Formats: sequence, C-alpha cells, structure tokens
Amino acid sequence: MKVSPLTLGTVQLGLNYGIANDGGKPDRAVGEAILKAAVQSGITTWDTSRYYGNSEEVIGNFLAANSQDAAELLVVSKFKWSAAAMVDLQKARQEAKDSVRQSLKALGIPMLPILLYHQGKDEPIEQLIRFLPMVVTELQEEGLIRKGGISLYYPDEATAIVDERSLQAVQVPVNIFDQRVVRNGGLARMKERGSLVFARSVFLQGLFFLDEGSVPPHLQAAIPFLQRLRQLAQKAQVDVAQLAFSYVRDLTGVTSVVFGAEHPDQVKQNAVLQQVPPLPLEIREEAADTFQQLPLKVITPGMW
Repeated sequence: MKVSPLTLGTVQLGLNYGIANDGGKPDRAVGEAILKAAVQSGITTWDTSRYYGNSEEVIGNFLAANSQDAAELLVVSKFKWSAAAMVDLQKARQEAKDSVRQSLKALGIPMLPILLYHQGKDEPIEQLIRFLPMVVTELQEEGLIRKGGISLYYPDEATAIVDERSLQAVQVPVNIFDQRVVRNGGLARMKERGSLVFARSVFLQGLFFLDEGSVPPHLQAAIPFLQRLRQLAQKAQVDVAQLAFSYVRDLTGVTSVVFGAEHPDQVKQNAVLQQVPPLPLEIREEAADTFQQLPLKVITPGMW
C-alpha cells in the first residue's frame, strides 16, 4: 500500500470548515478542480468520512469520470458508532459494515483501502478498543477494507492503541503548537510497530494564518503564541506555512501530512511545501521548547 507523503483532506468538499475559511464550501467545479490538482501534484491519498457532508459522493463522481486517475488513488474514510453500538458487539459489527458499504457505494469502489474509526471528544478510548480491533479484523476478512485504525481526538491517547495489532493506521492531530503525541512517546511507539500515521491539523485549522485583529474573542489566549510563531519564522527566514508544515513533515514516524484546500492553488502550494528543505536543528529545538505547554482551548478546535 503506497501512501503519498501528502494526503488531501476533503472535509471542505462537503462542509463549511476551518476558522480561516471565509469562502465556504467549494462549488462542484471548484471541488473537481481541487481533486484534479491533487492528482497532478502526485497527492494520491485522499481523506474523507461518512460525516463530511457529500464529500464521498464528490470523490466518487470524480473517480467515475477519471478512471485512469482512479487506479492510483488511495482513499481513507471513517465511520462512527451510535451510543448503543458502543456497548453491543453485534450492533457495532452491523453499524460498521453498513457504514463501509455506504462509503463503497458513494465512492464507487469495491474495497476501502483504509477505514478509520472517527473518535469523538466524549468517546473514551478504552471503550472503543473493546470492539474496534475485532470489528476491523472481520471487515478485512470479508474483503470490505484493506487496513483499519482510528482517527484520534486526543493525541495523548496514541499510546493506548499501539499494542492493538489490527489497528494499523492512525490519524492524529499534531502541529507546532500541539506536540503531545511527540512528548508522550506515542509517535515513536507507532513508528516502532510500523503504523501508518496521518498527521492532521498541521495549520491548526488555519489559526496560524490569522492576524491579531482576526482572532476571535474566545481565542485571544492564542495571540502571544501566534506572535512567537511569526518571530520564529522570521528567524528561520521562512514564512509561517513553511515553518509549520516542515516541523510536522519531518517528525520521525509521520507517514503523511493531511491538509485541506478550498481552491486548487492551495493544493499546489502545499505540494511545493512538501519539497522545501528541512528546518535547521536549532529552529526545531527552539520550536519544541517554545511551544511546550499551550492552553487546551487554544490547541483543541473542538473547544472553539
């Protein structure tokens, strides 16, 4: 299974998403142009979900109309359980199977390359892993998915799933402000066991690009850290996007960086970022030291 170093996040194709998104959901033509730009840039891994509006259908329509490109693409999708399924194995099995079949129909493909459980903020990891490894294995045996895993809400919970051998793929929030999965050893342990690690929220949903006057009242605590981020970018002689992207891209254990796009130019810009040289070690060390402890309300979009 070949995962591209960049993964196109497609939540924007189905929903209005991101604190810096003032353009809303792209129309059909722009959505198709975003997907085409990804293919042309060699970004052949796409991330979606049953819960991203009609994102899966947008991708499915593109794949149907571009069959040559479809052969090279690897789609990651996600599912969720109801509260009842969290305590009932049979219901958990059925809901997972139904969700995967709906994804396959929307995408127009016979097997899902990677399926992740989409963890919510109120879903304890201990409860999820009671059934998830077993359900993932059964979906693989039935030929519905190739690999399974979880999209974590809390990065510090990565250590709780590294010993679950059937959970071979993990999506986790990590960025220059939020380094919890690095500091607690979770990223290193996932690398040791050979997990596919998708790093999302590399730009903290666009927060890094807001000027001070655009930061909403409930995120005023972020302003001093945004100022330090810009100062560090100036010291490194790069822009904020390159600093933030390179910091995550070069973390040992990260397989692919997930990014979103509201128009095709953003896809091309991120493809360029993938090619920039690594940050100097002194800059990486200063970033790790400067942004060790940030308020949870700043680094957790679910609290915004």
